[in-house]
Formats: sequence, C-alpha cells, structure tokens
Amino acid sequence: MTGKKNKTLPRLQPNYKLWLEHAGEYVLGPGAYALLRSIHTTGSISQAAKDLEMSYRYAWGVIRKIEAKLNAKLVQSYKGGHHGGGGATITDYGLSLMELYDHVNRQFSDFIATLE
Repeated sequence: MTGKKNKTLPRLQPNYKLWLEHAGEYVLGPGAYALLRSIHTTGSISQAAKDLEMSYRYAWGVIRKIEAKLNAKLVQSYKGGHHGGGGATITDYGLSLMELYDHVNRQFSDFIATLE
C-alpha cells in the first residue's frame, strides 16, 4: 500500500470465458459450442447458422477448423435428394466434446456461485 487513503471497491463479481485447447491451441469456446448445440437441436447446419446469426459458410469453417485440429469428425451432413430434406447430426465424438465442455463449464459456474 502506498499510504494513500483506501477507496472502497465496488462490488465486483468473478466471471470467466471458457475454451478448450489441444496442444496449446484454441479448439472450442462458447460460440463453437453454441453452434454444435444448435446443430444437434435443429438437425441442420443452415438452420443453426441462421439461429446464431452467422453465415452457413462461416459455420462450416468453424466446424472444419475444429475437426482439423482434433483430426476427428464432429458433424455428419447428408443431402436430401430432389425435394430437399438434408440435414446434419453431431457424431459421437462431437457429442463427447460437447459433454466435456458442458461439464467443465458447469463446474466453473457452480464454483462461482459459491462465491456470491
């Protein structure tokens, strides 16, 4: 302390932004998790992208970057034929990744709740 009169701190609250890394590189954070969750819910990459206000191309880019870093398929897409009806599903690996992110995120959230 410097001998100056101490000011009362405002009520501060802890917060965090969680992301998962592999080999020191970003792999999955809140935005990518939200994209995978939305694909899982809607069964569609285009609908998930629309719901999250991102372009279809950007959404695919996010997925491809994660897949490349982990050398694993996260999303399986399929075409619907002449009348449309294509869609996408999250692979078992992708679901495991989502579960890990969700588990760690809940642990952090629960810990922060104990501080309030």
